[in-house]
Amino acid sequence: MFPELDEAVATVRRSVASLDVEQMTGDGAARLVELFAELERLAIAGRTLAGRRVERSRVWQEQGFGSPARWMAAKAQTSIADAIATIETGRRLEELPSTREALKAGALSGVQAAEITAAATADPAAERSLLETARHDSVARLRDRCKQVVAAARNDSDADERIHRSRYFRSWSDADGAFRMDARLTADAGARLATVVRARARQLRDEAKKAGSVERAEAHEVDALVSLATDASPHPRAVVHVHVDRKAWNRGRVERGETCSIPGFGPISVGAARRLAADGIVKAVLKDEAEVRAVASFGRTIPAKLRTALEARDTACVVPGCDASEGLEIDHIVPLAEGGPTSIENLARLCRWHHSLKTHRGWRLAGKPGEWRWFKPKRGESRPSLN
Repeated sequence: MFPELDEAVATVRRSVASLDVEQMTGDGAARLVELFAELERLAIAGRTLAGRRVERSRVWQEQGFGSPARWMAAKAQTSIADAIATIETGRRLEELPSTREALKAGALSGVQAAEITAAATADPAAERSLLETARHDSVARLRDRCKQVVAAARNDSDADERIHRSRYFRSWSDADGAFRMDARLTADAGARLATVVRARARQLRDEAKKAGSVERAEAHEVDALVSLATDASPHPRAVVHVHVDRKAWNRGRVERGETCSIPGFGPISVGAARRLAADGIVKAVLKDEAEVRAVASFGRTIPAKLRTALEARDTACVVPGCDASEGLEIDHIVPLAEGGPTSIENLARLCRWHHSLKTHRGWRLAGKPGEWRWFKPKRGESRPSLN
């Protein structure tokens, strides 16, 4: 059916079979890697485009497979995850002609194509700039740029809430008995955890060096994570750095061309950044376009006298009908990130559940002791006054 391609495959097969890399010069081996890398890109392009046609024709079903991805995994002898990515890329390419042509020309790897098509589907206007990034920058830089494009294009105020609803922690044992875990949580919660773990890991690393022990950074980070549950000593206070466009910070969301991200962690929503500002210590690098205009520190510190007064006033969760009195958390009624003051009038103690509902699911608290109101406002409704 494809005689030229059949012959090309046979030629490559013969070339690989006759390879004697030990007799090659370093330059020759390097050139060979480049040639095979281009062949690999072209092969992935053909597999991706043909795979989309197989999906539409349902040949995969006729051959007894339960899904196009399972058919692709079997034929390409790859994982289901890789096959799903290939199928998804093929679908998206139908609406992205420039990316399709770049892939057919062998200019994109499978990873690059998957990243670009996902981001350009969210924002088609970014397609050409993403192709330029792929041409000149590393895959890591391209992936970061694609994340920024998706974050700005979604402009989804409900994304954090959906992620929070789907949060989980899972653990299991490896075949050799090692403890393994996986978790899903909002970006601000993850950033808070990662920052504390890394700060504690740096302390453990310094202690290990003094004792003459040298281990990988990842090993110290695992020890730091365990120490959060087993070590009663105070841990170093962590500072989270957020790089955000000033307009996005003030507006409360990013728009095209703007960013809000934690270096080394990736894009987060402005809402998540504001929650970090309210819950910990944050240094926000405020930018106008590419120029840094200011570095602002945000933090929440409840003075001891004020904390004592709150504990005496709010002996149980203030939400009407809730009598929880253990593990109460102090909440800024009007969030600190929105200008709410740290004053007795703007503070209340909530149980963890109601605090979570207020933080992640849009519930609000208003009123004063003896007259507290707990409600979820309608979309577009303004925040009520404290009284």
